[in-house]
Amino acid sequence: MNDKPTVKKRFKMRPMLLVLLGFIIVMLVGAFLLALPASNVDGKWLEFDDAVFTASSAVCVTGLIIHPTAMHFTVFGQVILLLLIQIGGLGIMTLATLIFILIRKRITLKDRVALQEALGQDHIKGVVRLVRAIAATTGIIELAGMLLLMPFFCVKNGGIGVWQALFVSVSAFCNAGFDILGTAQNPYASLTDFNGNAGVLLIVAILITLGGLGFNVIRDTVKNKFRFKRLSLHTKIVLVVSLLLFLFGTFFFLGSEFGSPAYQGMNGGEKLLNSMFQSVTARTAGFNAVDQNAMSNTGKIATCFLMFIGAAPGGTGGGIKVTTFAVTLLMAISGLSGKEDIVIAKCSVKSKTGYRSVSITVFAALLIMLVSLIVSAVERTIPTGNIVFDVISAFATVGLSSGICPALSVFSKLMLVTVMFVGKLGPLSIGMIFAKRENISIKYPIGQIMIG
Repeated sequence: MNDKPTVKKRFKMRPMLLVLLGFIIVMLVGAFLLALPASNVDGKWLEFDDAVFTASSAVCVTGLIIHPTAMHFTVFGQVILLLLIQIGGLGIMTLATLIFILIRKRITLKDRVALQEALGQDHIKGVVRLVRAIAATTGIIELAGMLLLMPFFCVKNGGIGVWQALFVSVSAFCNAGFDILGTAQNPYASLTDFNGNAGVLLIVAILITLGGLGFNVIRDTVKNKFRFKRLSLHTKIVLVVSLLLFLFGTFFFLGSEFGSPAYQGMNGGEKLLNSMFQSVTARTAGFNAVDQNAMSNTGKIATCFLMFIGAAPGGTGGGIKVTTFAVTLLMAISGLSGKEDIVIAKCSVKSKTGYRSVSITVFAALLIMLVSLIVSAVERTIPTGNIVFDVISAFATVGLSSGICPALSVFSKLMLVTVMFVGKLGPLSIGMIFAKRENISIKYPIGQIMIG
């Protein structure tokens, strides 16, 4: 009797495979709807490769675009984009569970297991209650963001400011980076018209930060009444590393861009404000208050560094995640100092966690290098630095761009779409889909390898 698992059996009951297929199905449906003449201002069918790219960018909450959203898409098209962004921000399994709850359909054990993995929980107990809490928290934060942004947008743009406030609030909390603030004079405006408005930039920055921290961190912080000592180790790492990265980015951009064309015409306070916003938005949000191409090369490298790290696990952002960065860094320090254990806040970290962190970091770096090489070989007229910038942005689901996307070939667009999906699901989740399940743990002899 042949006990070797078939391909069908091997993928059966793999929750992350269901999540991946769900994202692909939503993307294809969204692409079709965006391609419809009703979605486009010119009343024509949108090229399907452009529709796929835009839908993928929305559902992966990335923000890279081919066409200026406000000028190219009708209200119907913008609504489709907003729905894709919200689905991407909440997650396929979370949205499906909410629908099941609304129609009172029984949520099976298989559904709960899928939810557990999609939400990064250790057990299935309470995952349905968790979904309800996530939906309620998301709705409250996005509504609050909309109400706070409305006065600024309505004063500048009139009644359409209400729709703009809703769109930007959802997009910011989901770390998507899409906006509908473009004009005929400045179609890719994003928040550049508000780069001197502290109210708008700080509200959007707070929305981005809350979405990037993730529900688990928000819940843990509120539950423990903001008392740092009572927080879980995960929450402590996320908050501390996020704060350090924010401060690093703020002062680095303030120094590197102080006299650059990106900050031209700004006073000292505005330069500090935009440095703070750049530090936040580079961590997977994608809104830009200054022209990214006008930044210095040093500033662009710092932006790539922050994009690569990204947000927190369980948040709406991408990247390798702040916890992965922290564990990888500490593992490297421990290795160089000859220590075997990784210790954080008087707690030991499992070796398995360290290995996974290093694996994710190395995989992400190799993927970015490989895709950048391939796209550079295809797009010979585009500067390599711009390609690397946009590939990192795609993987980290950021959306900041050097402006090359409209000039890319169909093949290069598909490469970026693939990178977006890998970045959205995460290298670890992709590995879980294809990893072979071992029923027997085999211990092999220890081999000696010289390192250094």
